[in-house]
Amino acid sequence: MNGLMRAPASAGWIVLALASTALAGCEKKPGGQVVAVVNGEEITQQELRAEAEGAQVPANQDIRKFGPQVLPRVIDRALLADYARQQGLDRGPEYVARRRQLEQTLLASLAIRKIVGTPAKPSAAEVQRFIDAQPTTFSQRQRLTLDQVRFPTPASNEVVKGLTKLGSVDAIEAQLKSQGVAAQRGPVVLDTATVAPDIARQIIALKPGAVFDFSANGTTFMSTVVARAPAVADPKTWTAPATEALSRQKTDQLLKQAVDKMRASAKIEIDPAIKASATPQPGS
Repeated sequence: MNGLMRAPASAGWIVLALASTALAGCEKKPGGQVVAVVNGEEITQQELRAEAEGAQVPANQDIRKFGPQVLPRVIDRALLADYARQQGLDRGPEYVARRRQLEQTLLASLAIRKIVGTPAKPSAAEVQRFIDAQPTTFSQRQRLTLDQVRFPTPASNEVVKGLTKLGSVDAIEAQLKSQGVAAQRGPVVLDTATVAPDIARQIIALKPGAVFDFSANGTTFMSTVVARAPAVADPKTWTAPATEALSRQKTDQLLKQAVDKMRASAKIEIDPAIKASATPQPGS
């Protein structure tokens, strides 16, 4: 009877011993696909390669070459993420909104890769036609010196139109100062190869002293051309940038077609107030 009473105790010790062995076996250690373990969280080769890709490291490079430079950033980010979770920052509304944004950005990037694939290289004839159609980038490229005034974009486009009608940068600057608008003025050099060809053609065709405006990212630029100089590069150097630009153009067209098709079949509802403010007004 005593022997029978001791048996369960022995079995219990066996169970505990097996559990301890199992726990020991589950302890995470670097090796193989796991390049590091930070507070029990694994960092894998795939994560390291993704980090390297963001740092413009060639995809086929040996992980042992770029790993020592890239891994510290990944470890630091993991430590900061741990701290954020300990502080409860992963439960706030800002985290939820930004996580959704980051997730959608990543998925959109992967979708673009899937849609675009590897575009075919443009033929020599296509590249030449592209060069011929872009004179302000190649054969008629110019470097324009502008007299320019910059200021926060007004809420109404009518204000911008009114300033442009003043006819000179001097008058525009004086008007802005009289209204207490913070503005900066100074010379700017514009290479026609750095702007869209249709815009470059319009600027080049302006009469001497004519004012033109452009708004982007909350800033309006009002300028006039005060000097022009040829900036045509050696024709032998045109092929490479033309090929790259044409490939990018084809990729953009392919992506636009795919997104337009998605929009056409999607159910999209927008708050009327937002929709109204986002709709271009006549003459804008």
